Amino acid sequence: MLFCHVIKMDNKDLRVERPIFCNFMGEDFGCDHKDAGELLDMAMEREDTNIDTHISIISNALHNEPYSKMSILKQLNHIIFKSKMRDEDYDFFDKVKSAFFSR
Repeated sequence: MLFCHVIKMDNKDLRVERPIFCNFMGEDFGCDHKDAGELLDMAMEREDTNIDTHISIISNALHNEPYSKMSILKQLNHIIFKSKMRDEDYDFFDKVKSAFFSR
Protein backbone atom coordinates (compact mmCIF):
# COMPACT_ATOMS: atom_id res chain seq x y z
CA MET A 1 0.00 0.00 0.00
CA LEU A 2 2.92 2.36 0.61
CA PHE A 3 4.07 2.11 -2.98
CA CYS A 4 0.54 2.33 -4.33
CA HIS A 5 -0.08 5.40 -2.22
CA VAL A 6 2.93 7.19 -3.72
CA ILE A 7 1.95 6.14 -7.23
CA LYS A 8 -1.62 7.23 -6.67
CA MET A 9 -0.74 10.46 -4.84
CA ASP A 10 0.32 12.29 -7.95
CA ASN A 11 -0.98 10.09 -10.70
CA LYS A 12 2.36 8.59 -11.62
CA ASP A 13 2.50 6.74 -14.92
CA LEU A 14 1.56 3.11 -14.22
CA ARG A 15 3.45 1.96 -17.32
CA VAL A 16 6.65 3.20 -15.66
CA GLU A 17 5.75 2.22 -12.10
CA ARG A 18 4.28 -1.25 -12.71
CA PRO A 19 7.62 -2.98 -13.52
CA ILE A 20 9.30 -1.35 -10.51
CA PHE A 21 6.48 -2.45 -8.23
CA CYS A 22 6.38 -5.97 -9.69
CA ASN A 23 10.16 -6.40 -9.44
CA PHE A 24 10.19 -5.31 -5.82
CA MET A 25 7.30 -7.61 -4.93
CA GLY A 26 9.10 -10.48 -6.69
CA GLU A 27 12.51 -9.88 -5.14
CA ASP A 28 11.41 -9.16 -1.61
CA PHE A 29 8.20 -11.17 -1.30
CA GLY A 30 8.42 -13.93 -3.92
CA CYS A 31 5.34 -12.61 -5.71
CA ASP A 32 5.20 -13.31 -9.45
CA HIS A 33 4.68 -10.41 -11.86
CA LYS A 34 1.11 -11.35 -12.72
CA ASP A 35 0.02 -11.46 -9.07
CA ALA A 36 1.93 -8.27 -8.27
CA GLY A 37 0.28 -6.49 -11.20
CA GLU A 38 -3.15 -7.60 -10.02
CA LEU A 39 -2.34 -6.44 -6.49
CA LEU A 40 -1.27 -3.04 -7.83
CA ASP A 41 -4.46 -2.70 -9.87
CA MET A 42 -6.61 -3.65 -6.91
CA ALA A 43 -4.83 -1.21 -4.58
CA MET A 44 -5.06 1.60 -7.11
CA GLU A 45 -8.85 1.17 -7.30
CA ARG A 46 -9.34 1.36 -3.52
CA GLU A 47 -10.60 4.64 -2.14
CA ASP A 48 -10.86 3.81 1.56
CA THR A 49 -7.20 3.36 2.40
CA ASN A 50 -5.91 4.87 5.63
CA ILE A 51 -2.22 5.05 4.85
CA ASP A 52 -1.25 5.86 8.45
CA THR A 53 -2.70 2.52 9.53
CA HIS A 54 -0.66 0.71 6.86
CA ILE A 55 2.52 2.52 7.88
CA SER A 56 1.93 1.53 11.50
CA ILE A 57 1.22 -2.11 10.61
CA ILE A 58 4.39 -2.39 8.52
CA SER A 59 6.50 -0.61 11.12
CA ASN A 60 5.24 -2.90 13.88
CA ALA A 61 5.70 -6.03 11.78
CA LEU A 62 9.27 -5.09 10.95
CA HIS A 63 10.29 -3.61 14.30
CA ASN A 64 13.32 -5.94 14.59
CA GLU A 65 14.21 -5.93 10.88
CA PRO A 66 16.11 -2.74 10.03
CA TYR A 67 17.38 -4.16 6.72
CA SER A 68 13.83 -4.87 5.56
CA LYS A 69 12.82 -1.35 6.55
CA MET A 70 15.76 0.06 4.62
CA SER A 71 14.83 -2.05 1.60
CA ILE A 72 11.29 -0.68 1.68
CA LEU A 73 12.59 2.89 1.98
CA LYS A 74 15.00 2.29 -0.89
CA GLN A 75 12.20 1.01 -3.13
CA LEU A 76 9.88 3.82 -2.03
CA ASN A 77 12.57 6.34 -2.92
CA HIS A 78 13.08 4.62 -6.27
CA ILE A 79 9.38 4.91 -7.12
CA ILE A 80 9.36 8.56 -6.10
CA PHE A 81 12.47 9.31 -8.14
CA LYS A 82 11.35 7.48 -11.31
CA SER A 83 8.70 10.01 -12.28
CA LYS A 84 7.20 13.35 -11.33
CA MET A 85 8.88 14.19 -8.03
CA ARG A 86 7.03 16.56 -5.75
CA ASP A 87 7.62 17.85 -2.25
CA GLU A 88 4.63 15.83 -1.07
CA ASP A 89 6.38 12.64 -2.18
CA TYR A 90 9.36 13.33 0.03
CA ASP A 91 7.16 14.50 2.89
CA PHE A 92 5.54 11.07 2.68
CA PHE A 93 8.95 9.38 2.50
CA ASP A 94 10.06 11.25 5.64
CA LYS A 95 6.83 10.25 7.38
CA VAL A 96 7.46 6.57 6.65
CA LYS A 97 11.13 6.83 7.62
CA SER A 98 10.21 8.47 10.94
CA ALA A 99 7.61 5.80 11.67
CA PHE A 100 10.09 3.03 10.89
CA PHE A 101 13.03 4.39 12.92
CA SER A 102 11.62 6.59 15.67
CA ARG A 103 11.52 3.84 18.30
